[in-house]
Amino acid sequence: MKRIGYLGPSGTFTEAAARKYSGKGPAELVCCRSFPQIVSDVKSGLLDEGVVPLENSTEGAVSQILDLLAQEEGVMFRGEIVLSVRHNLLVRPGTEIKEIKKVLSHPQALAQCRGYLSRELPGAEIEETTSTARAASIVAGSAGPWAAIGTYLAAGNYSLNIAVAEIQDSSQNATRFIVLGKNDAGPGNNCRTSIIVEARDRPGALYGILREFALRDISLTRIESRPVKKRLGQYMFFIDLEGHRSDQKLGEALEAVTRKAYYLRILGSYPAAISLPPLEEPSPGQGKTLEEVRAEIDMVDSQIVELIGMRTRLVEKIAGVKSPGKIRDEAREEEVLRRVRSLAEAKGADPEMIESVYRIMITEYVKMQRGKVQERISGC
Repeated sequence: MKRIGYLGPSGTFTEAAARKYSGKGPAELVCCRSFPQIVSDVKSGLLDEGVVPLENSTEGAVSQILDLLAQEEGVMFRGEIVLSVRHNLLVRPGTEIKEIKKVLSHPQALAQCRGYLSRELPGAEIEETTSTARAASIVAGSAGPWAAIGTYLAAGNYSLNIAVAEIQDSSQNATRFIVLGKNDAGPGNNCRTSIIVEARDRPGALYGILREFALRDISLTRIESRPVKKRLGQYMFFIDLEGHRSDQKLGEALEAVTRKAYYLRILGSYPAAISLPPLEEPSPGQGKTLEEVRAEIDMVDSQIVELIGMRTRLVEKIAGVKSPGKIRDEAREEEVLRRVRSLAEAKGADPEMIESVYRIMITEYVKMQRGKVQERISGC
């Protein structure tokens, strides 16, 4: 039977995620004392798989997990679970809300209920614990008017009352958990791939990496930076991509990134969890402002000009090997025009406009090449 580790004690959200995942087949859930133990036991083979939280919709990435995964090789992502998170205020029987002097929970849970705590319990002391279940355990054994933020399961496990249900600040609060194993999952539909990349220390290095995915229409679903911890200002990037690493386009992109990046590690490919329902659609009055849209256009313009600059430098290289009588290659020009028209149709651009732009560019490039060839001949 498969052994799946989760952060204990019993009653944590990680246990709930592990139970949701293990519902797909028979498994033994193993309570672990810490996230490093989960990773270590998966790596050594004591556990077949382990479940750890990766990011929360309210508070973002779980930094402890990102740093742990960056340091520990030998484990891979092989699945994910998205769990809707509902936090509850747990107290010992007989404790009134107005009496509460201290609230305990995991840092992520406390952060996700920050608004409620400041509004309803402004005078209460806040204390961090290693897990929501650990907080429930402490409150259950205490004699003072304390409260824990935790799950329904924790309330039942430690004989606590739910003083107030669902105190999280966002009704859309959800946490994404990752399933760790010694190998990732095989190819399939609706897969996601996670990688760690450290860009070279030079201008445009990160853009050059991300460009490889954009050129191949590969969507990034998440990018998160963490310090490399070698020197100030040096960062690694955790990136999630649509597709399996064995897919041709993604495989080509990863090979290209390997050549450009200082360091690349594939964390794994795995089936993507079903997305949560989207947030409410904004009304017309809540859409982007004119200034915001113009700012996005300015950013796109910057990228277009940078790419034209790259193309110009490549054309200059070609001019260095052309002879005076062979500046124009009309067959090549027509091939380029056919290709960009096809790309325009696929990308939702006007093929006629794109062809017109490219005809102007080709004319200017021919002039430039003639000048470069003439300079080369004159200098001989």
